[in-house]
Amino acid sequence: MANHESRFPGAGRLCLAALLALMLTGAGACRHPGGSGDTMPQRDIKTVMEAHVDELMAVPGVVGVAIGALDDGTPCILVLVIEETDEIDRKVPKTLEGHPVSVFVTGEIKPMEDE
Repeated sequence: MANHESRFPGAGRLCLAALLALMLTGAGACRHPGGSGDTMPQRDIKTVMEAHVDELMAVPGVVGVAIGALDDGTPCILVLVIEETDEIDRKVPKTLEGHPVSVFVTGEIKPMEDE
């Protein structure tokens, strides 16, 4: 996975990780994307996510990438965004290498200031 440590130094990274974990523990963090079309996955979802994290993070408005689950429990690649826009809908694929991709609106995510 790409190293983004400079974006979340110190305690801010820990707070971000805790926030993401809390968000993903809720029931059905992902919703079903429209129409799959991809074949069966050949690589595991974590490997696929790590291979595509840089291109997903390059889309304006994307603030994170994680592994989540669809409402039915199917694992998905979760793309966290500030808000859903036409550009995000165009640039974020519905599937990656056979794994579903879902957009999840989080709003802006900022590291907490050290106290």
